[in-house]
Amino acid sequence: MATPIQNTRMLLRRALSVKRNEILARNVCFTSILNSNKDEGSSKKVAELNDKSEAKALKQKEAKAKLNMLLETMSKETKKIYPAESELTLATPKSVKKNKPIKKPAINTKIDVEMLQAVENVAKTFSHENEELKKNLIAKLESITDESEVARLEPFKPDKQKTADLTNLLNTLKVDVKKPKKKAPESHLAAVKIDNVYGADPSGIFRNAKFNEDSRTVSKLTTWEMLYQRELELLATQPPSNGFQQMILWTKQGKVWQFPIDNEQGLEEEAQVGFHEHVFLEPHLKPWCPRRGPVRHFMELVIIGLSKNPYITVAQKKEHINWFCNFFEAQRSILIETGAIPDAPSQSPPSLSA
Repeated sequence: MATPIQNTRMLLRRALSVKRNEILARNVCFTSILNSNKDEGSSKKVAELNDKSEAKALKQKEAKAKLNMLLETMSKETKKIYPAESELTLATPKSVKKNKPIKKPAINTKIDVEMLQAVENVAKTFSHENEELKKNLIAKLESITDESEVARLEPFKPDKQKTADLTNLLNTLKVDVKKPKKKAPESHLAAVKIDNVYGADPSGIFRNAKFNEDSRTVSKLTTWEMLYQRELELLATQPPSNGFQQMILWTKQGKVWQFPIDNEQGLEEEAQVGFHEHVFLEPHLKPWCPRRGPVRHFMELVIIGLSKNPYITVAQKKEHINWFCNFFEAQRSILIETGAIPDAPSQSPPSLSA
């Protein structure tokens, strides 16, 4: 016989199994419902996606069609408005004509182009021998430029009198000399007597003797004599022992300015000449040069160049002007015939040496 405890256990087991079956049945029903719902939702989503893709494709086709229509209309309008060959006469800038360059005279010279043109104008006034006259004028102008260049490059030559005065002044200056140090005492030796062999009186046996002198004359070698004197100077002269001697040597050689400093050293003659005489040279043209014409233009260029030249003295400038005066005076008859100068009584050219 079963006990009551066992009966209760059996009842509990049966109740649990029934519950389990109910739960399993519910789960199965629920899962089937969920699956059916999922299938319906996925089918709906797929249908929506297909509809959307079709709508996008339609929109793209419509957009492409509209763009093609716009492009076709634009191309038609441009063809109508802007034809290939326009019949309009548009304004164009005028072609600027370049001025022809002035032909420079083909002469290799140091003179300025404007001066050469003036020489050409003067030479054209002569009916004959104009080339020779032109060469003479150019040669004279080149000699002036060469003279100026030589004067510019010539080294400075100091005044000998001022250099000698400065040397005497420096020689009179006292220079502090250090006292020599005391030397150690030396032993004094006895004086030695030295006999002079040549101190006796001559015997005089050759007093009246005559010797044949060589009558041949030998030419003096000046180059060897100059080199010998130079060697003697190098042996005799010593290097300067102090700064004063070095300054004296440099002053003699012309390497140092004389004292007191003068910016116009070597131009003592020009000190008596006024500055206006260097610059204003036109009064020297009044007695002989015409007032207008190629000769006047040429001489004005000459005096302008001379007034700007700081390397020539006033006397040299007057000499150059006098040369041109004599040159044109020699050709006076030709200049009168060609009309370069007025027909006037010939006057002797003024002297500009003063």
